[in-house]
Amino acid sequence: MEGSLRKVQRLLGKKGGIIKQPTPIFNAFVDDKGKMKMLPYVRESMLRWISTLRGEIDFTIKKHRKNRTVDQNSYYWGVVLPILAEYFGHDNPDNMHTDLKRKFNPVESKINPGEIIGGSTTKLSTVEFMAADDSYVERICRWAAMEYEIYIPPPKKVEKEDG
Repeated sequence: MEGSLRKVQRLLGKKGGIIKQPTPIFNAFVDDKGKMKMLPYVRESMLRWISTLRGEIDFTIKKHRKNRTVDQNSYYWGVVLPILAEYFGHDNPDNMHTDLKRKFNPVESKINPGEIIGGSTTKLSTVEFMAADDSYVERICRWAAMEYEIYIPPPKKVEKEDG
């Protein structure tokens, strides 16, 4: 039986290909005194990862971002998208989501430069997705109300009516 490494090399060809190693993310907390706190198993994992490297490395630190919450996602997929999909005649919320991403989160296609497509919303923080006046969902609701007179109930009103 052919070895795994040899099989990969054969599939990639003689020159091979570059297989990127995943970039690890290690979480920590900085207290009021500016001291970093890290769980012991996280610290051990980080040190183990660093011990596999040689030469010059880049070390990046950034503020932690919380991705959108389950409640935000439920409101968007369970209230906003169905109302708009029905109004605009889409067969399902997925198609409406695609249109809204193109309009409210446009990015240039990496495959077809110059073509504008809808950017992913999965990496938006809680604030970027729904908690700010200029958030993705807020801009959609404002646009629907101003351009088409579509009322989309706010999240708290939805919760009160359901409960």
